Amino acid sequence: MQISPHDSSVRLKVSYKTPEALIDEYTRSVGQGSVTLETRRSLSRGTRFVFEMQAEGVAQPVEVVGEVVNVSPRPGGRYHLTVKYATDVDRAALDAVLQRIFAQEQEKMRRYPRVPLNVRAIEATPFSPAFYVRDISRGGVGMEVDAQSLPAIVKVGTPFLLEMELAPGPLLLPGEVVWTSTAFRAHSPVTPIFGVSFRENLPADTAQRLEALLGLDALPPGPWWARVSFGQEALTRIP
Repeated sequence: MQISPHDSSVRLKVSYKTPEALIDEYTRSVGQGSVTLETRRSLSRGTRFVFEMQAEGVAQPVEVVGEVVNVSPRPGGRYHLTVKYATDVDRAALDAVLQRIFAQEQEKMRRYPRVPLNVRAIEATPFSPAFYVRDISRGGVGMEVDAQSLPAIVKVGTPFLLEMELAPGPLLLPGEVVWTSTAFRAHSPVTPIFGVSFRENLPADTAQRLEALLGLDALPPGPWWARVSFGQEALTRIP
């Protein structure tokens, strides 16, 4: 961490190998609303925090501003700092990262460029595992399941509904499961994943809100949340 002598703000610089990794971490961290850091020095509440996120291939770093809202002493002369993220972000730098991602997606000849996301989602079924929205496009969404295997209801052809709360109101995206697989992640040897294709001809207001989400616009202050529904429940919740 670096502390500016002029405004007593703290600047934390983090580098990522790809623009996708930066956006994944941005949506995960900012989507939680706050973060707890362990440090060797105590800071006063109200201290301004600047997270400087740099990706290879993008000239300008994305700066995310936060504020220290709590300081807790820990053993060994350390401290836990809780930093709450502000709602504003450097849009020019964020847009530059997104444009880099869109350009790379177009080079791969994808019909719909995908934007990385890392947003936790819940399902109403008792004892259901946690789901994570991992990427989204105009055509569909990629999901990850925090479990050793897919829930029985997650099959190709199963109706699906993704709900996310945006600043203008909820976004409801209906579709169906079109593929299932497993992936290897750092946190788990095998992670069930599946892909969803959205319905064609979404209502105009839904399509507009989806475009805003793809630009990481219109997102409310964290924590962000999402809900997933399958089968008959999904069909009954679709307007």
